[in-house]
Amino acid sequence: MEHLDDILPEWLLGTLEPERREAGARHLDGCARCRAERARLTPAVEALGALVPPVAPPESVLQALLGQMEGPGRFARWAGRVAAFLAVTEARARELLESLAEPSNWMPGPVDGVELMPVETGPGREGMLAAVVRLLPGVRYPRHAHQGREWNLVLEGGFREDTGHEVWPGDALEKRDGSLHDFTALRGPACICVTVLEGATSFEEQVDGA
Repeated sequence: MEHLDDILPEWLLGTLEPERREAGARHLDGCARCRAERARLTPAVEALGALVPPVAPPESVLQALLGQMEGPGRFARWAGRVAAFLAVTEARARELLESLAEPSNWMPGPVDGVELMPVETGPGREGMLAAVVRLLPGVRYPRHAHQGREWNLVLEGGFREDTGHEVWPGDALEKRDGSLHDFTALRGPACICVTVLEGATSFEEQVDGA
């Protein structure tokens, strides 16, 4: 784009599609003329916001929003990805994601702060082991070797491998046969990821006194 004259007001209001907004941001980085125009228009846009009195949302709307952000339904958006990941139907994936809210479905992991919820895979993953893993923030999953491939899909939170590589919600991580690593849950919400294992893992360090 040559200049942002036609879309700069929309860019400032945040009403552009993500792709056009990102293209506009890149243009602003290298165009002094458009940056000056942005500076000229910014006070007017900020003044528009001051003209609209804040309105508290109805309690029912607020609770529904909190339920989507913090309740069991917050994982529903991952149903398609989880279904493909586990080779199950999307309906089964939705049931699985809803079941994450039930405390009795979880079992202790290899170290404190790690919990596991075993799950079944579909025909496309026959013979493989699968589980949902939950790590509290800052908890380190012990160093282990993969005897076979392993796939991970992060649903919430994130973790950092010993190499410094970080994995965030929506990211998938594959570990090859013979690979070795440990990882630590990032700050923020607990790290929740779906893991599928073709083979086994062996810990390279002592865990829980064993």
